[in-house]
Amino acid sequence: MSQKKSYCVIGLGRFGYQVATKLNEGGKEVIVIDKNEEKIEKASKIFDIAFKADATDINSLVEIGVQNTRTVIVGVTSIEESIMVCANLREIGIKDIIAKANNDIHKRVLKTMGIARIVVPDIEIANRIAIQALYNIGIDIFSIGDGFSWVKGVVNNEAVINKTLEKLDLRVKYDATVIMVQRSGKTIFPPAKDTSLMIGDVVTIMCRNEKIKSVVKLLNVEDVDND
Repeated sequence: MSQKKSYCVIGLGRFGYQVATKLNEGGKEVIVIDKNEEKIEKASKIFDIAFKADATDINSLVEIGVQNTRTVIVGVTSIEESIMVCANLREIGIKDIIAKANNDIHKRVLKTMGIARIVVPDIEIANRIAIQALYNIGIDIFSIGDGFSWVKGVVNNEAVINKTLEKLDLRVKYDATVIMVQRSGKTIFPPAKDTSLMIGDVVTIMCRNEKIKSVVKLLNVEDVDND
């Protein structure tokens, strides 16, 4: 296994299985581990490397060769087992660990262990839905904390067509920044100040939550409920 190209997913619940599948579809080398024989039997038909093992046993991880992988994603459901697995990974020298937490308490415990990349899927999904409902917007929104969100939408407002980002001046008018523009299968990243917007562009913008509705209305008037 190549250290720079290998990923390991421990725990094949809904979260772990989805992550492993996306990595696999992206052409990445993925090792999957679960102690459930039925899950591993199913996974072995999809992933090249699948092991039935108890990841709370550090010796099992070493025998599999997890210490040689670049990134390990821990999707174990049990909080106790999740903590034990993360402790084992730290001990065998894994630096890039992405762990799923069940709640804020679980997240705080993992942070005290030095796990920097932690996701709480249920909370993140709930926050996303709440923001969409709050602003009456049917568009992709991802909360990034501290009152900011990523907003991703399609441009269809003729008022902004052929205007450069410099002329639109989103930073001053909306306290927003255009991060990326996708057009006809190509990605413009980072966009220059003379980049013009066109109908059908998929634009990703970072802005304050209170500015979301204004930003979306500017880009795509059909995605905003004006009531």
